[in-house]
Amino acid sequence: MFEDVAYGLPTALAVCVILLGVCLLLGMLNIRLSKNYAAFRSLARKRARKIADSNRMFRMAEEIAGLGVWQYSPHREKQSWSQGMKTLFGLAADEVVMPGDMETLLSSNGIDLIDAVTKASQIGQELSTQYSILRLDGQKRLLDVRATKTKNRIGQTSRFTAVLVDVTDQAQRESDLETSRELAVRQAQEARELAETDPLTGLANRRRIMAVLDQLVIKARQDGQALCMILFDIDHFKNVNDTYGHPAGDRVLKRIAQIACEQARKEDIVGRIGGEEFVWIVPGADMTFARVISERLRQAIAMGSGVGNMPAVTVSVGFASPEAGDTSLTLFAHADEALYEAKNSGRNNVRMAA
Repeated sequence: MFEDVAYGLPTALAVCVILLGVCLLLGMLNIRLSKNYAAFRSLARKRARKIADSNRMFRMAEEIAGLGVWQYSPHREKQSWSQGMKTLFGLAADEVVMPGDMETLLSSNGIDLIDAVTKASQIGQELSTQYSILRLDGQKRLLDVRATKTKNRIGQTSRFTAVLVDVTDQAQRESDLETSRELAVRQAQEARELAETDPLTGLANRRRIMAVLDQLVIKARQDGQALCMILFDIDHFKNVNDTYGHPAGDRVLKRIAQIACEQARKEDIVGRIGGEEFVWIVPGADMTFARVISERLRQAIAMGSGVGNMPAVTVSVGFASPEAGDTSLTLFAHADEALYEAKNSGRNNVRMAA
């Protein structure tokens, strides 16, 4: 019996030691698990905070930029909207949007993003377009849409992502800027035309005539192209003003301008260079042709100036063509000498520069 007791004590002690060891081991494991769980919870909280912060930053960026993000999974046939997408279409940020609602809002504005991104993908392009929409609050807005796709590891399209940006205000600013630019160009053109136009007759003024003549003389010198300059002056115009008054004189000047334009070709330039003196520049005209059209002009004015209650007038005409070394100023001087000779020869006639 004693032997059995003696034998049983060591066994009991051994069992106790083992149990104690197991308890210690479990305690250590529990401590480690507790620490790991605490660390896991801390990491999870940090990640949750980061995700929440990222979502807040994303929503803030959407709000500031006026954009929304649309996503579509072809395999799941599911689309999703960001908070910004809701705002773009006039929905409240906290409003729940179901897939059917999304499709209804898009289709009611003539938008099929799924079809658009799919077709663009099939031809190897990324979608880039604009849509005009009518929001739920009645506002008309313009959306710029850019879409791309994401592929999985085996090269299949796993997701389409589109960014929609409200560019209504930008488009309006650009439109206003373009309108302002066109207005500025038009006003500049009008100012230039006014600066180069005789206000009474609407013909080119002396400034415009000399600028064109400069170009034509240089071209004639370089290309050997014929050029003629015809000067004509109303005879005894002072008597018209003194007898009939200046308003009648103005009507005569306008009538002479009209007759001269009727005689000129489309490529010719007719101008009034001061008082009762006019000029007719005829590119491509040699001296023979210049004499013919100068005489025709003189006759047209003599027969056609006295219409209605306007007095009939005549003109003296002088013409010249550029010689070697001539400039616009020397050509003008030659034509003026011929005009002076026509006046000294009794007026109402044509003279060619010597």
